Amino acid sequence: MMLIWGLAAAVPLAAVLGAFVTPRVVEYVETITIKGKPRNVYDAIRFQSRLMEWSAWPPETGSTCEVEGTDGALGARTVFMQKNGKRFGHQEVKALDTDSSVSLILESKGPPHKPKLHFYLAPIDADTTRVIFHFRNDIMPPFNLIQRIVGITSWTRDMHCKDLDGLKRYVERNETYRGEQAKAA
Repeated sequence: MMLIWGLAAAVPLAAVLGAFVTPRVVEYVETITIKGKPRNVYDAIRFQSRLMEWSAWPPETGSTCEVEGTDGALGARTVFMQKNGKRFGHQEVKALDTDSSVSLILESKGPPHKPKLHFYLAPIDADTTRVIFHFRNDIMPPFNLIQRIVGITSWTRDMHCKDLDGLKRYVERNETYRGEQAKAA
């Protein structure tokens, strides 16, 4: 009987301790080389409507998206919605450096966390761009432990690699600069 009580006390204690010793930060860098001018790559990322054309997230999660605000500008948001049309989060353009970088921050319902995504663009030559993708997510306990146990952190990284592959296919298929969309007369 004492063994059962001992185990009953040890399991929650181990979970609490595990949450506090498990890293609270998930951070990684991925790189891909794209046959495309820096401007074309930059626009494929900063215009949220284009980003949703190559992103793996909508098809993989079954969500739909729409852009709020001025697409391609600071503060533009891609709003994520469930199949029933209910909004559950968004990503927002937080920083732009023309032809050099795009920074996004994600907000969603659920466990408290702060995902930040940075795309840094480095021209290799006039028609080739290296994209350095930097992801950082600060996850509060006990969700840091839970996300690692159920595999969300590795799944997220796999999704970001799919995103970079999608970006590469998108830019290389649409290699001519499309510029900003013309306003209707």
